[in-house]
Amino acid sequence: MERNKISELRTLIGRLLIVAVIVVVGYLIYQRFFADNSGSDYAIEDTPLHVEEIRKIVELNTIKFRDEVVVDSLELYKTTAEQIQGNLEKLIDPEQAKHGISSSNVKRRLTMVVKGELLYGIDLKRKDFTVIPKDGKLVISLPNPELLSINLTPKNTDVFVENGTWKDYERQLLMRKARTKMIATGEKLRLTEKAKAPLERLLKQLIRSQVPIVIEYY
Repeated sequence: MERNKISELRTLIGRLLIVAVIVVVGYLIYQRFFADNSGSDYAIEDTPLHVEEIRKIVELNTIKFRDEVVVDSLELYKTTAEQIQGNLEKLIDPEQAKHGISSSNVKRRLTMVVKGELLYGIDLKRKDFTVIPKDGKLVISLPNPELLSINLTPKNTDVFVENGTWKDYERQLLMRKARTKMIATGEKLRLTEKAKAPLERLLKQLIRSQVPIVIEYY
């Protein structure tokens, strides 16, 4: 009688072990083939830390565009008498003598070759971005890239022609003209739009995720 109870107990334990093994194997199979292992909780666990690190970056610069433009300011003599008088005055000025010899009708002319660098990207001091998990994806909402700065310096400027006397404020007016021409070139080349691709690559390197990253602009 005692042996029968022991035998039944062994049988029960054996069946329980079999059930346990089946449950474990079934769970593993479910996790391997059916479960959604791309859950946003795990994939974005450290995203807030990355976001704060990115915010500490003042600017996200993605495109530097170097340009060179020619700007010119021209003033002619109004009468023949004024032209003769002006050229005579230039002849007695060592710095202007070469222009007086030609007896040109040009009273003043200033032509400059200006070099500059345009920087495109996002200014994180003025505009913010968001990172939100949505529908199994990580959605990053960014402001549109813009022109962040233009660097024009006197050392990058060559005076091609300087006929007559020019004041500093007149030179500055030409520098502004050069700046306007460079901005127009950047717009023609659609550099703000072209800044998006390298910007997206940069962000995907900074914010790593096991789920797809979608970048939107506002």
